[in-house]
Amino acid sequence: MTATHDPGSAKPDPSGESALVEILKDMRAERKKDRTWAIAKTVFLALALFSTPLYLWLLDTQYGDARIGPNYAAMVRIDGVIAADRVANARTVGDALEKAFKDPKARGIVVVINSPGGTPVQASAIHDRLVALRQTYPDKRVWAIGEDMLTSGAYFIATAAPQICVNRSTLTGSIGVIRDGWGFDRAIRKIDIERRVFTAGPSKARLDPFRPLSAEDQAKAQELLEAVHRHFKDTVREGRGERLKGEETMLFSGDYWTGDRALELGLVDRLCGGVYDVITAEFGVSDIKDYTPPPSLMAKLAGSIGTEVRSGLTGSAYGHQLMLMPQ
Repeated sequence: MTATHDPGSAKPDPSGESALVEILKDMRAERKKDRTWAIAKTVFLALALFSTPLYLWLLDTQYGDARIGPNYAAMVRIDGVIAADRVANARTVGDALEKAFKDPKARGIVVVINSPGGTPVQASAIHDRLVALRQTYPDKRVWAIGEDMLTSGAYFIATAAPQICVNRSTLTGSIGVIRDGWGFDRAIRKIDIERRVFTAGPSKARLDPFRPLSAEDQAKAQELLEAVHRHFKDTVREGRGERLKGEETMLFSGDYWTGDRALELGLVDRLCGGVYDVITAEFGVSDIKDYTPPPSLMAKLAGSIGTEVRSGLTGSAYGHQLMLMPQ
């Protein structure tokens, strides 16, 4: 049988359509490669960002002690605002202090403080922990060193050390307590807003910023401030004793001074150039073993972008801030 060709059964040439399909396939493949490469770069950068600080910390932990000679001082730093939700909190600082005191090779302890102050309870807890450790390890010599600021809650802590050293320009003192806030009662009246608060207990809504300040609320706030202030003053008297000079009305006024004036008032024991000045002159060593716990990565990131959260309770902290900055 001979095959015959039927012209009507011929199909159109598919070469144009198939070429278009191939082009689309190639485009999808290229886009998939681009997405895959973008994801890979993102993952790589994230791993580098999070692993590098960890690697550096592990490297320092592994080999840091090898750089320290046989004679050294143990150091714990307290930087920034002292509060439960900050790096400088009672648990973290207290644990670091305990490790420093337990080091049998350390010739002494230096507590280096650069802080405007903080909440009364956290400062008091660190102070009490330092006093307790000194009693447990009576042979350990301890110095507190103030850097840029040693005011309020920071000075509260420093009085737990038998000796305090500051720079000539260190802001020192501020033995007082402050609680600040705002009053919005006239503002909401002006824009015709009604404040509705329901309480069980007549004093539950004390110092509501949307109500006019009553004489009773003002007296209550002053009562609390004076109670905390008495605690502060008692602690300073206990720590500094007869070294204090000048009238208490001035010393405990909440005012603060430079280091040289603080020395004249007996708030500190001597002027120094910093931590190395103290460890060489007082302990006869030139090396430091730092027991300050490193801040978490999240804390570093928060600090680098300037995150600042201040709660109402933290507003009752004691502290001042002086900054020299170009205009």
